[in-house]
Amino acid sequence: MSRPRAFAAIINENNILMTKHVYPDGEFWTLPGGGLEADETFEDAVVREVKEEVNLDVEVVDYLFTGQYSGGEEQCFLVRQMNHQEPILGCDPEYGESQTLSEVRWHSLESMKDDLHVSKVLEALKIVV
Repeated sequence: MSRPRAFAAIINENNILMTKHVYPDGEFWTLPGGGLEADETFEDAVVREVKEEVNLDVEVVDYLFTGQYSGGEEQCFLVRQMNHQEPILGCDPEYGESQTLSEVRWHSLESMKDDLHVSKVLEALKIVV
């Protein structure tokens, strides 16, 4: 099944916000984001997903890049926090009781520079770490 997804690069000084997902066969850190709902734009989806996953109100600043994943097209956006709240772990409404989100944390750009998506964010923003 094809399901486009949108995800956010939220950068604060030299840190990037990431969420940890835990599955029965492994765990990983990734940028906040998820699948588009019916008739939703990528921009609307990224704002909604950030609110759901890390409880932050954001606005889209810039489109960064498009990629492909197993479910189809994915787009990444640079977003800016609308207030000075600290991120708080939210949930993914699609998963109900079987949440995969387990943690939200700021990571240094240096420590995540080899992550697939973070490396593309750094490239798009011409940031050298």
